Amino acid sequence: MTRLTRSESQALTRLRLLKSARELFRRDGYAVTSVDRIAEAAGYSKGAVYSNFEGKEAIFLAVLESESEENLRELLARLEKAEETAEIVTVLADWADERSRFGGWSLTILEHARVAQGKDSLRRQEEIVRGQWRKLGSYLLGRFPACRAAPEQLGALLFEIAFAPALTFVSAPRAGDLVRLALPPLLPG
Repeated sequence: MTRLTRSESQALTRLRLLKSARELFRRDGYAVTSVDRIAEAAGYSKGAVYSNFEGKEAIFLAVLESESEENLRELLARLEKAEETAEIVTVLADWADERSRFGGWSLTILEHARVAQGKDSLRRQEEIVRGQWRKLGSYLLGRFPACRAAPEQLGALLFEIAFAPALTFVSAPRAGDLVRLALPPLLPG
């Protein structure tokens, strides 16, 4: 069996901590999830967390960034397979319905924003969220150049529908219904 180098071992530790933190933040929210609980769930000491992250806010922001990137990468891959406008709207509506089923994550993001310890942390959260909005909006504008929305606005519309907390517990309308209502007039073609 090959022995891991120090950097490989640290990368593996970091990955396991992020995975555990992601599960805990999703399930229990920001306030309840502690550094101790993250370390325990990952099978490490609290010191392992602090060797990889400055603290709870730093690990939360790392989880938010990786979760956001993974979510958007999967969505863009699905959109690449869609050829017609109606197919694109369907992909986005289905994605919104899927995302809205995980309301705990949106509430965790809001909870972090409410209790963030410093302006830097809140600013970083905003950068991550706005970055995802711009990436999705820019992608869609690349497919629909006649659309007159700004990239960030178009992406924000879709993300905010998909992650709207109230849509996680009401039976109707569903997030996909709102996407199907709002998007077609914006996407000429």
